Amino acid sequence: MFLDHTGREISSQVEAWQDAHAAVRLAASDLQSLWQQGQYDSVIFTGCGSTHYLAMSAAGLFQRAAGVISRAVPCSELLLHPTLVYGARKTLLVTISRSGATSETVQAAERFKTNFQSDIIVISCYDDKPLNDFATINLAARAGQEISIAQTRSFSSMLVMAEGLALAASGNPLPPQFSSTLSAQVDAMHTRALEYADPDRYQRVFYLGSGALYGLACEAMLKMKEMSLTSAEAFHPMEFRHGPKSMVDDQTLIIGLLNAHTYTAEIAVMNEMRALGATVVTLSEDAQTDIVLEGNKQRPSIVHYLPFLQWLAYLRAVNKGLNPDAPRNLDQVVIL
Repeated sequence: MFLDHTGREISSQVEAWQDAHAAVRLAASDLQSLWQQGQYDSVIFTGCGSTHYLAMSAAGLFQRAAGVISRAVPCSELLLHPTLVYGARKTLLVTISRSGATSETVQAAERFKTNFQSDIIVISCYDDKPLNDFATINLAARAGQEISIAQTRSFSSMLVMAEGLALAASGNPLPPQFSSTLSAQVDAMHTRALEYADPDRYQRVFYLGSGALYGLACEAMLKMKEMSLTSAEAFHPMEFRHGPKSMVDDQTLIIGLLNAHTYTAEIAVMNEMRALGATVVTLSEDAQTDIVLEGNKQRPSIVHYLPFLQWLAYLRAVNKGLNPDAPRNLDQVVIL
């Protein structure tokens, strides 16, 4: 039993995944109709902080499923540099916000609706906040709501909705519901992460991921910074050779999020970093990786990468004597 909110929220997230999946299934026909009738030329996914990184993964998933140009842009860029983002194309905007009240996200949605009169899909953990007022369709995972500041359960539940959105809108069948047995695997990742959470052993942490997993690498980087005040960076695996590997030594921890279809190229990078002295931990469903994501075989989803990443940041914070519920200088919602 965890005494802090963050630990409880990480541990309980499978219920939030189930709630998120149910929300998408309920809205599936509306999502498909909106997509077919809208005849959009492009899709923009937007958020702030964690949800911007979620948008990066979501854009990749959507483009792969629907075959339409999709990109992720921070809300601040939509507000400050709209001419660099919007063009003549008919655009669908997908806004992602845990609270549904983040000022930049609400302002970006309002300005988009005023200037383009086009559709907005809102992904959130609430359905009664200012952002929801601009939605053509609201997707809300209420079970993902959190007390803690750093996003964990909320992030994973909104990721499940983003995955479901990509499939439902493009007319692909949704996968089955998440099994409650996955909760044991989430808790098992706590034990695995503990092996690498010594703040005296590792001075810097790198997260490597490509494709839709790059957004998760960035989110893991942010969790490590927020909770444990640790220097952390995220890179695409192949890009890590082009300069960043100069930082690698025996106090470096590298977490590799590996894709099945690019496994050979990515594992080669991991092996090179091991040879340079880094401790490397790889995650995938492949039996040869360090952390085998058994849940991904049972119910495919990139959400299975998250529990280990979240526990690692949480446990390093605890080992440093920090309160993971209250990251320094941060608030749960940014209101301007």
